[in-house]
Amino acid sequence: MIRGLDGNQKKMLLNLLRKDATVSIFSRQHQYYLDSILTILPEDPFFWQQKAMPLFKQKKYELGMTYLNKAVDLDDSNHYREYRAFIKCIFQKSYLESLAEFNYLAEINGSNGVIMDHIYDFWKGLCYLQLNDFATSKTFIEKSVAFGLKNDIVNPYEMFYLGVIEFETGNYFKAIENLDKSLKLYPNFSDAKYFKALSLMNLNETAKAEILLLEAQNDLQNGFTFNEGNSLYEQFPYQVTGFMYANVVKLFEVKK
Repeated sequence: MIRGLDGNQKKMLLNLLRKDATVSIFSRQHQYYLDSILTILPEDPFFWQQKAMPLFKQKKYELGMTYLNKAVDLDDSNHYREYRAFIKCIFQKSYLESLAEFNYLAEINGSNGVIMDHIYDFWKGLCYLQLNDFATSKTFIEKSVAFGLKNDIVNPYEMFYLGVIEFETGNYFKAIENLDKSLKLYPNFSDAKYFKALSLMNLNETAKAEILLLEAQNDLQNGFTFNEGNSLYEQFPYQVTGFMYANVVKLFEVKK
């Protein structure tokens, strides 16, 4: 990072880094320090990405993307392009753009390239899910599951999304089967319980569904929902909200 800098520039850089470490990443001061760092290291993609990252977490997507694009342009490794593909999927929710990014990356790194603890196929599956292309989504999520099984990596979210896909296509028994696999890995996963409750309701198992929905609400109140690295900042596809619970409670009232 400091290769090629003279002694004065190195001293300035280290002083800025020390100061920046004392402020919140969401503060204006952090952005000012990064601006100063980038006057010394204008070709360093890491610091451009660091300018972008807190802006995405503040939902300032277009502003953040201007800086992330700069990081991608300066990066020879495609690491920041991977990050941009993820951001377009989960934060910016630009699913066609995200798919284009992941397809490009797959040509270079293969489909088993990893970003944010999941292979490209997982994120592609989420993009297709959000585009209501359930068959294609299922294909990619199943590839992600197969990769995990091969490498002894078990993930409750993959099984959750397979359950959601089956729910959306009216295969309620299969949905419950997949959601139960998710719950075996994450027993208090409120979102999986929610969609299992809806599946039970569609199978006219109303009493069981209502009990499970109350469990799910309680689990959500106790924080048992998505715990992916960025789910603190951005809602994941099909992550259940309080509004969604209120809507389902009304459906149960109609059923009675």
